[in-house]
Amino acid sequence: MSIACCKNCGVPRMISLTHRWRDDGILESRMGSTRGILIEKEVFSGILESIEDKLGVPIDHIIIDAKRRDAKLYVDDILSGVLGKVIRQPWLRVFGYKIMILQASYIGLAKMRLLSYKPGRRFIGVVESVYHPALFMGDVCGAFESLEGVRAKPEYGRVGDNWYMELTPSGEYPGEDRLELEKLPEVPARAGYDRCPECGVPRNIGDTLRWEPRRGKIVDKVTGKWIIYVDVEALDAILRELAKELGEEIDAQGVERSFKIYRDLKKEFPGSHLENLAFLKDRGLGVPASEDPGPDELKAGLEIRNAFNGPILAGLVAALYGGDDPDYAWDNLKPGVVRITVKS
Repeated sequence: MSIACCKNCGVPRMISLTHRWRDDGILESRMGSTRGILIEKEVFSGILESIEDKLGVPIDHIIIDAKRRDAKLYVDDILSGVLGKVIRQPWLRVFGYKIMILQASYIGLAKMRLLSYKPGRRFIGVVESVYHPALFMGDVCGAFESLEGVRAKPEYGRVGDNWYMELTPSGEYPGEDRLELEKLPEVPARAGYDRCPECGVPRNIGDTLRWEPRRGKIVDKVTGKWIIYVDVEALDAILRELAKELGEEIDAQGVERSFKIYRDLKKEFPGSHLENLAFLKDRGLGVPASEDPGPDELKAGLEIRNAFNGPILAGLVAALYGGDDPDYAWDNLKPGVVRITVKS
């Protein structure tokens, strides 16, 4: 796989051409304008694993259902108009799947190979590395439903070190009342990016992240952690579905998992970008009122504008500024603005 990158900052051209870092700190896809974030894989997948442990029963069906709805809308948006009519022709649909597989490898979700495809009948693929099997199964289901026009019946499982995924039509049309996703509120903010003069991507993205599409991963250059790009609406939809089972416990799992991961990373990598909050805006997580807040600011409450998720951000801020056992809390000050208080 040949990777064309910006000669100035090193970010793959496919990323800069398909994503936009807005001046208000929102990171979005140029194909459909869905909002996304760059975040450690283990934060997102770890929260789901913690919830599953808490429930004591598998939740794959909830995850797949919520993610496939998001993925279908995403692919519907990309393949709208004339392009969609052309790609959905039976003899051309395979190219639609290949585009989605390539995109997944560049945004850190998975390294997948298409093994067999029969239009309208069967899709078979093998996944060599994947950010979360059930989440990615939902992604593949959404693409199948958008391209084929019927509900997907998924089957998947581990085969050696890889995951085998097979989709066939279930006989149902994929329309439903709950399909619409909730868009997060947006507020004015100023990220103040130092941008690459050639491709326009914030310089810190090229400085701190490395793209490895041959492995289906994005890697933090300092910590070595696997970073993923995931739609905010998808994350929100999944957590809403799970909240029906656990209620407020969902927020608690997000806070606890986020706090533990970022506390450990800060201890292991002193002097890195985790020493302040500037990286939040680079990764689409939100724009903090102060990138390096002091104790008084944290006690009074740090505001983060265009915040993607209050509980996860609260755990992150507390981990970076509160020591091993801080007293911290968060609240939605107003739509689009989260306020986090931390007392060491």
